[in-house]
Amino acid sequence: AGLASVDQRKIDYGEAPKDLIDAQLAAQSNKVGIWSIEQALVNNETPKSTTVATEKVVSVTLSEIVSGCHFFFRVAGDDSARAVDESMKIFTGNNGTNGVQCDVRPGKVVAALFDDGSGKAWYRAKIVERADRGRVKVLFIDHGNSATVPVSSHLRPLDMTLGTDKVPAVAKEAELALTFTRSLQEDEGLEAAEMLQGLAWGKELTASIHCEIDGKLQVTLTDGDKNLNEALVAEGLARVPKDTIVRSVMTRIRDRTVISKLAAELRAAQEIARGSRIGIWRYGDVGDDDDEE
Repeated sequence: AGLASVDQRKIDYGEAPKDLIDAQLAAQSNKVGIWSIEQALVNNETPKSTTVATEKVVSVTLSEIVSGCHFFFRVAGDDSARAVDESMKIFTGNNGTNGVQCDVRPGKVVAALFDDGSGKAWYRAKIVERADRGRVKVLFIDHGNSATVPVSSHLRPLDMTLGTDKVPAVAKEAELALTFTRSLQEDEGLEAAEMLQGLAWGKELTASIHCEIDGKLQVTLTDGDKNLNEALVAEGLARVPKDTIVRSVMTRIRDRTVISKLAAELRAAQEIARGSRIGIWRYGDVGDDDDEE
């Protein structure tokens, strides 16, 4: 079915059963399961743009909310997401849930153990940094959540066919374009994250992807006719950045009128919130320091 692979090390050492090798070769030849994804990625690969981006519109579901304006999403109907999920279930079934020594250098992608409430299972994860007491912080690249886990019991090497060079991370990191919220440590920041969750979680949304800045996609999220960027600003839980930042975003996209129109709509909503003294405006104007949050 092409939903699992034979450990390349066992093939190299001559330890893999011939029937499994033959089954894998057949799946590769027929381009099914994870082998179809790899081929599709090769066929669809495009050079990275060195100039400006063209807006893309896709249907998405949020997979993790980091703050009121920062989140991860999965593209709705993405075949690679289904194949990775199934492949990691098979990986868990084949390997059990015991940890195995592996490379824990920051940036390395491994299998990390996580319990989503249905039991422990392995998920693809990137090592973010070393922590104390033999632990590391990892980012689960197909979902967007982070955790600090013990190295000895919660990590093991991935099969080579499940690496990000074969199947890129399913979860995409993004921010609401031109929409700044405060940190979760502040009341308004927590309220913004809760509002985003209420508006977006569990729904299929439309994401207009404008460009990428510092590794994060800059998007406008809509649910039908409702613009979620504007909704947060209108509630006084987000603000529009300074003109210099708006102009910087405009230089990164081909159709600058899209960002110009978005900025105008957000500023109109912001003026109403400011006049109503709600959210971050309840004590009057806020300082420029908020643009750094």
